[in-house]
Amino acid sequence: MTLRLRLVLQLLAVAALVACVFSGSAGASVDPGQRTVTAGAFRVQWSQTDPEEITSLSWNGSPNLTNSWTHPFCPQGGDSEFFGNSWDTFEDVNFRALVGWGSGGTWGGRSPNGVAIDSSASGCFGTSGVPVQTSYQFFNGGAVVNRILVHRKISFGTTPFPYDLRAYIPRLYPRDQYSLVVHPNAAGTALLTEVGNDCEFGCEITNWNGTWFAVHDPISGRGMIVRHALSSNPVALWVDMDGGSQTTASSVALLQPAGGFTGTVSETEFLCFYNSSIWTPSLALPNGC
Repeated sequence: MTLRLRLVLQLLAVAALVACVFSGSAGASVDPGQRTVTAGAFRVQWSQTDPEEITSLSWNGSPNLTNSWTHPFCPQGGDSEFFGNSWDTFEDVNFRALVGWGSGGTWGGRSPNGVAIDSSASGCFGTSGVPVQTSYQFFNGGAVVNRILVHRKISFGTTPFPYDLRAYIPRLYPRDQYSLVVHPNAAGTALLTEVGNDCEFGCEITNWNGTWFAVHDPISGRGMIVRHALSSNPVALWVDMDGGSQTTASSVALLQPAGGFTGTVSETEFLCFYNSSIWTPSLALPNGC
C-alpha cells in the first residue's frame, strides 16, 4: 500500500468517525426547536415555556410515563410538579423550590444525543432565582440503551441554603401503578421495600447505603432504577407520592452540611428503565446501569 493511499484511507476513517460523533446513530436526534430527543429506547418532550420540565417520556414505545400539575397559587402560572423539578424536603411554610413553577431559561442540544439547560425559578412561593444547570445524555444502543445520564449543578453562591435538598425529582405516572420503592439497606446486604402510599407527605429513609433505589410496579414488573453517583454530600432516600400530578416522586435527598449549602452543589444520577425481562429487583443491577 502506497503512502498516499494509506493517508487517504486514514482521512476517510476520521471523516466517518466525525460524522458518527456529531450526528449520532440512525434514528437519534435532538430538536432544539421542538425541545425533543429521540435516542435509543427513549422519546422525550420538554415544555416550550419551562426549559426544565419534561412533559412526556416514553421508553420502548410505552405511553407517557410521567405527568405534571399546575399549582393554583403562583401568579406566573406554570407547573410545579413535573419530571425533573427540585425542592427541599419540606411541605409547609418553609417550602423552597429551586426548579419548578416560575422556572425560565434556555434549552439547547449538545452533540450527539445530549441536552443542556440553564434555568432559575422566581416569582412564585418558595423561589429565589438560584441559577441551575442541568444536562442529559442519552445512548443509542448496547447495554446502556435503557439509561439516561442526568447531571445538575445548583449555584447557591455565598447565601446559605439551610434545608435538605432534593436536587432532582424523577416522576413516574400513575402513582398507583408504580407503588413500591425497592432499595438496599445501609450495609448493602439486604433488599428493602417501601410502600409509596405510606409516605403521602414524604418519608426520609436512612436505612439506605446511598447507591440506588428502584420505583417498581409489582404487577407488570416495570420500573425505573435511580442510581446515585458517589458525592461528598451525605444522603438519605426520600420516598414520596404527589396527589396533584398523581405521580411517584421518590428521590435522593442531599442532607445539608452545618450552616447550609453554599457554593455549587452537584448531583449526578443514572435513570435506568426496565421490565421483567431485563431485571427482577435484587441487589445486583442490570447490565448497563
